[in-house]
Amino acid sequence: MAVVAQVEWRAEGRGAERPRALLWGGERLELVVEEAWVEGPEMAGEPVVRVFIVLDERGRELRIRADSTGRVTTEQAME
Repeated sequence: MAVVAQVEWRAEGRGAERPRALLWGGERLELVVEEAWVEGPEMAGEPVVRVFIVLDERGRELRIRADSTGRVTTEQAME
C-alpha cells in the first residue's frame, strides 16, 4: 500500500543520503534504517534505485525507494 508522505534525508560523511524522518499527515516520525541496498537498472539508461527498509517510531516497517532521477516512493513493507 503506497502512502503519501515526505521523506527527510541526511548525509552521513562521504556516503549517500539516508532517510531520517517521515512527514506524514502533519506528523513528523523519526526513522531507523534496518536495511539498505542499491538496485541497478534492468535496461541501460534506466535509473538506479536505492531501497531502504525503515522502522518508524510507531513500529511500522516501510520501504522507501529513491531513484537517481529524484523520484521517491514510500510504501508499507510486506511481511
